[in-house]
Amino acid sequence: MFLVISITLLGVWAGRALSAPLSAFARAAESFSLSRSSAPLPESGPEEIRSAAKALNLMRNRITSLMNDRTRMLAAISHDLRTPITRLRLRSEYIEDDTQRTQTLRDLDQMQAMLESVLILLRGGSGARPTLVDIAALVQMVCEEFADCGHAVHYHGPSRLTLTVKPDEIRRTLANLIGNAIRFGSEVNVALSVADAVTTIEVSDDGPGIPDDKKAAMLEPFVRGDDARTMNETSGFGLGLSIASSIVEAHGGSLSLQDNQPHGLKVVIVLSERRCQASANE
Repeated sequence: MFLVISITLLGVWAGRALSAPLSAFARAAESFSLSRSSAPLPESGPEEIRSAAKALNLMRNRITSLMNDRTRMLAAISHDLRTPITRLRLRSEYIEDDTQRTQTLRDLDQMQAMLESVLILLRGGSGARPTLVDIAALVQMVCEEFADCGHAVHYHGPSRLTLTVKPDEIRRTLANLIGNAIRFGSEVNVALSVADAVTTIEVSDDGPGIPDDKKAAMLEPFVRGDDARTMNETSGFGLGLSIASSIVEAHGGSLSLQDNQPHGLKVVIVLSERRCQASANE
């Protein structure tokens, strides 16, 4: 009996000693990312787990280095293209035909805007630290800016809600989403809500919408949608949703495309870790 009890206790102790580092390794692997800000996997526990964690950390460092080299190369190319675009803009002023000069300048403006969008996408967000901001006031401010320009953009939500985010990046995300919505719809509704420590921002339009089989592809760079949402002189370059999605994911949130009823597109942003209670609607 003593031998059985001893073996049982030893087995329980060994199981716990092995399961604890395995659980820690699993949790760290689930949150594993290529971001420099994320902590490396803990190299502790049995020899096999330490070896696996060390190999994964080494792999992350190598992949991060390769991605950084690619980003720097593409950013340098995009940056260097500004100079010939500027020269072409100056030379286009000497075009005598007004129509040709106007079309040339418009093409150069589109090229410049595309380069700026590519640089924003490659940077993957600024180096600013998250701060506690009134996200309700931020969303209202962006909506009012579009409304002041004559667009039917309406805000629905609390008058005050604080959340720890990077305000400039969230502002850019909302501007991209609302700007995209007003190109395809006549009315845009922006709703802010909070429940169970999760903050949700919904940008809905009454445009043609996007088919379900193309929603996932719309979050990829340089994808502009189907025939109902094709590119024209006032449309973008298929980077707005990609930039918005990257910014939201960098905040630990998610961005999804859903159908708006009775028609149109609804972009849903979900951010966790609510910091303060929201006040009642004004």
